[in-house]
Amino acid sequence: MAVEYIDVPLGPAIVEYGTGVDMITFDITKGGIVFTSGSTKQDITVDQYGDTVVKSVFKGRTCQVVVPFALQDLVRLSKAIPNSELYTDATDPLAPKLKLEVYSTAGYNMTANAKKLIIKPTDPQATANDWIVIPLAAPLTDPEYTYNADNERIANITFAGYPNLTNKGLLYIMGDETVTSV
Repeated sequence: MAVEYIDVPLGPAIVEYGTGVDMITFDITKGGIVFTSGSTKQDITVDQYGDTVVKSVFKGRTCQVVVPFALQDLVRLSKAIPNSELYTDATDPLAPKLKLEVYSTAGYNMTANAKKLIIKPTDPQATANDWIVIPLAAPLTDPEYTYNADNERIANITFAGYPNLTNKGLLYIMGDETVTSV
């Protein structure tokens, strides 16, 4: 006799940011990767009905992914900290020195370097149907490093999704992005 159960997904994921040789994987996290989406609407009222809403108009949608990256990997962090520069001193190839300079200059265009982001659950049973794809995502990273014996040092990377204006304003895809309309 078959056992019936409800297959509720659970477990961690990884985030792939970028494509090809420019892709960076954020695979060690602490606290869970969180995807959120929000919608806004304008409620319409008219004098004749007071505060009663007579119509609502969809105004827009946002999405973001927060990745609590648990490694102090300056190479990967440099790809997720806008307005920064990574320097490498490879005088000793066995122990290269790294420096990440982070600047506070205002006016940095966040969308100029937006790239594809994919959240992939690590469950061995997960398929592309379980993925979330943001075609255009830009990071903003806020490290929170606590130096004590009880806490991990976390760099919270928040990826904001932007609409793909060449594809009807596509913001994100839930499931297998290779599926085409039939």
